[in-house]
Amino acid sequence: MSKKPSFFAKHAKSSAFMVTLIVHALIILVAASFVAYKVIKKEEKVFIAKENKRPRMKLKKLQVPIKIEKRRKTSAKLRKRVVAKKPTLTATDIQMPEITGVLGGLGAMKGGEGLGTEVGFTMPEINFFGVKKRSEKVVFIVLAGGASTKGSDDYSSPKSRMCFHTLKNRLNEMVLALPEYALFNAAFFQMDMTTPFSTNMLLATESNKKKMVEWGSTVNPLHLELTYGPETVYEGFWERFEQLDWYAGDVMTNNVPPIYPKWLYRYSPGSHILKHFIPGSRDERTFVHWNRAACFALEQKPDTIFILTTNYIGEDEQPMTQMLNDICKDIYGNDSRKFPTLNVVVMARADAVQYAEQSLNRFIPIVNNFRGRYEFILDIRDHMTREELEALEELEGVF
Repeated sequence: MSKKPSFFAKHAKSSAFMVTLIVHALIILVAASFVAYKVIKKEEKVFIAKENKRPRMKLKKLQVPIKIEKRRKTSAKLRKRVVAKKPTLTATDIQMPEITGVLGGLGAMKGGEGLGTEVGFTMPEINFFGVKKRSEKVVFIVLAGGASTKGSDDYSSPKSRMCFHTLKNRLNEMVLALPEYALFNAAFFQMDMTTPFSTNMLLATESNKKKMVEWGSTVNPLHLELTYGPETVYEGFWERFEQLDWYAGDVMTNNVPPIYPKWLYRYSPGSHILKHFIPGSRDERTFVHWNRAACFALEQKPDTIFILTTNYIGEDEQPMTQMLNDICKDIYGNDSRKFPTLNVVVMARADAVQYAEQSLNRFIPIVNNFRGRYEFILDIRDHMTREELEALEELEGVF
């Protein structure tokens, strides 16, 4: 009995196909379960410089030859320090010295800004009996009449003269302390007399400073009984003095009385000043005492004016301010900022403190108008040195 063929035998081709199909299905399934990764490795970029040949220009020879000098090296040298001693000035008989100066001052070199701003100079500070101002063009006007030489008994004596002696010493010290690039002038005044040191501003050289000390060395010597002022009669002196013409530069050097400076100018306001008188006011005598001296100072074209007086003489404050303003406009122009500062020191003398205070109050509106400062000296002995105070005790008379 023969065996029946199996199912697979009967269907051999179909079985093979199925097996193949199953195998492929398994392969596809396995393949689907895998994730393909692709690793990309980047190579580093290397830049290789490529030589770029550029055309070269030939150098041309210089048309102008240049001379080169070798600088020598210098070593620092020690310098000997020189200490200047304060000169001792003595009065000597002299003829009128030749005085030369520069009008306008260092400030005129650069529109009023001054030379100091260009070359490192600093404007010197001047302490005028308590009034401090910086200035490179300054005029000092100081009372030298009876009010500065008489004592409380209304008589002049060596002790009472010590007042003006102190004023003169302090004035000399102010001038001697000025730097050489500064410009200065000075005048002594009393009622009808203004006597300047020079006709124009001078550079503060040692020579000009010494001339000023010599100029004032003879004014009111301590041991002379007579007093600087017109009330003192000297035969022929006033006739000669009245003939001096300030604007012509006339000067008196011979036969000058011992109470006056060594040489004399007679300042008197000219027509260009007198035209500013207010109609109805007094005649030429309005400009007397301190205000005549102030007119002299204004004509010098300084930037600072210092006045020392004991009283106020002249028109009332408002008319006087207006007249001085008008004079300044003629000299400096309409810009009031170019006007000089006007500074006043009022000194009390001979138990007249209240009178001096009233005078100072009259000056204040004028001083304020000219951007100045003011001070009050109650006792001139506060400005004396120890040596002067000791000498004062030894002198005869009444202070």
